[in-house]
Amino acid sequence: MSAEHSHDHNHDHDHDHPHEHGPDCGHNHAVVYNKVVKAEHKVASVLLRNAKTIELTFDERQEVPHDVKATDGSTLICHLHDTVEVGDKLVSNTNEWAIVAAAAEELFEVSRGQKGFEEFLHVAGLAFWPVQLTENGLRVVASHECMHMLEHFELKFDTVTAAMQEISVPEIKHHDCCDHDHDHSHAHDHSNEHVHGPDCGHDH
Repeated sequence: MSAEHSHDHNHDHDHDHPHEHGPDCGHNHAVVYNKVVKAEHKVASVLLRNAKTIELTFDERQEVPHDVKATDGSTLICHLHDTVEVGDKLVSNTNEWAIVAAAAEELFEVSRGQKGFEEFLHVAGLAFWPVQLTENGLRVVASHECMHMLEHFELKFDTVTAAMQEISVPEIKHHDCCDHDHDHSHAHDHSNEHVHGPDCGHDH
């Protein structure tokens, strides 16, 4: 009897092949969401009557995953190359619709009025971190880099789980935002006035 079990070498090798999306990648490609209709475009409500809702984090809205779970538990296949925003609609090749919503994710909440707040905002703008300005301060998508920067500026922050809604990446202003001098030397070096003519003063 034991010989029978000795060959159980588990040949179920999980050949984690690169996820190639060909006709035989194992997904049902009958319905593929491959078009984006921007939020500001008016869509007849009759078209959205049976629309599914998909909740995506900020990162997922930048690059929509191939497999996306809808709120009703079904999985949608998406082949999209565009970033999407909250309120955008996705349309499938079979004319089915899905609406993009914001998923709750981990955010750092920083209250305004702390020393270093404006400097942090400046850095966040330079780093293209998604920032949402709120009545009391700001929210930023949690990351290690972001946490280190908050600690660097000695800012107190709370970690909250919430949807990242409007993204307002602060404009990068080079004045009145921080007290360190960005070396905006206005002593223009007029070196372009160096004309080599007969009277430029050099011994030719």
